[in-house]
Amino acid sequence: MEIYITSSIAGFIAFDEKLNIIDYNLFKEDDIPLNFVKIENNEILTEEIDLISGLIKNNDNIIIESNIRLSNYISHLGTEYKDKIHIQTPNRGGNYLRSNLGNVLSEIGFFDSEELDNSKRLDNNSKKINNKSKLISIYNKIAIFKMKESSKEEDKLVIQAINSIDEIDESISKLVERIREWNVIYFPEIDIIQNNESFINLIADNDREKIIEFPPDIILKNNEIDIENGSSGADIEVEDIDMINNFAKSIQSLQKTRNKTEEYIDKKMEKLAPNLRDLIGSSLAAKLIAHIGGIKNLSMYSSSTIQIMGAEKALFRHLKTGERPPKHGLIFQHPQVRTNNWWIRGKIARTLALKISLAVRKDVFSGEFDPNISEGFLERVEEIKKDNPFPKKTTKRRKEERSFEKGKKSKSYKKTKKEKKKKFKNKKRKKK
Repeated sequence: MEIYITSSIAGFIAFDEKLNIIDYNLFKEDDIPLNFVKIENNEILTEEIDLISGLIKNNDNIIIESNIRLSNYISHLGTEYKDKIHIQTPNRGGNYLRSNLGNVLSEIGFFDSEELDNSKRLDNNSKKINNKSKLISIYNKIAIFKMKESSKEEDKLVIQAINSIDEIDESISKLVERIREWNVIYFPEIDIIQNNESFINLIADNDREKIIEFPPDIILKNNEIDIENGSSGADIEVEDIDMINNFAKSIQSLQKTRNKTEEYIDKKMEKLAPNLRDLIGSSLAAKLIAHIGGIKNLSMYSSSTIQIMGAEKALFRHLKTGERPPKHGLIFQHPQVRTNNWWIRGKIARTLALKISLAVRKDVFSGEFDPNISEGFLERVEEIKKDNPFPKKTTKRRKEERSFEKGKKSKSYKKTKKEKKKKFKNKKRKKK
């Protein structure tokens, strides 16, 4: 006889060939949220194994509705039953359960006996309302449990931190631009200082007279700044100078916050993903995790997808218009990709994506630090440089692409010329 086993919010249920319930194993109500999440994560529960063990001896075929491999069930139940166990998703029992959920849960005693006694006195609509309210409360508990579990994950904290750095950078760049324009009125000579952090530190802690009298090292080293004969800026009031200094101090505090956030991310990444941090640095590693929504999600993607993460617009443009596909996305920020010659960037990006895929999977599934990943990448980069000292000649395929693009342009140009001539002739005919 064939037996269909499927999971539900209440537990595991077994149906016979005529879809009658022959056995079930219910969860404790307090354990429902945890067990529900375990089922979603493809874990085998003891309740399911106990149910199968009680039925497998007296039946020919056990058809389980599950996404778990058959070998995992055989390892729990024993190899002697390998011919009796089958995986089928969905199976007949699961389809029947989903279409008759309320009746099946009532039959297996999922609802309390007191509730059932009270519901007998009520009409069918009231029964359905009572059943639905209980199911809704359980689903709410599951949702709260999932939220608590996800908030425990440290990568969520890293995502918030790296996103805050991007926002701080945007704010600092706008505020620095504003204070440079403001300070030019008072002290235009020091606007030549390119480094924003040095510029802000200089005007936050000093006024113009102090800088002219005791010039700091940054001014002494910069020969373009001439303040020996004083400044050509306007003489403004003390309250105006204080306002500029206070504004600079507020930017300075933002810069300090940014630096502290970077240190925090570095510590978190050292604990969360040591291999990925060693390979691409904590900042770029955090950006990849933030872009995809979590370190577990990142570990599931292939290296080819990781290579173009962040270049989605260019990829869709390639699919739509036939332009050349992107060679790299966020990983372009890695110094080995960014600073090398253009003709080998694609190869280096491909190698880096492979190593990122390996590093992140080691971090997620084993947690062991392996310095050989980073060393192997650097060795491979040196090999690529030696093998490709100069750009290769344009390939036949690329020549064909270019000639096709030129032909397209010339044809469109000829078409527009012909259309203009036709319009001009039509106008002449109308006038006549």
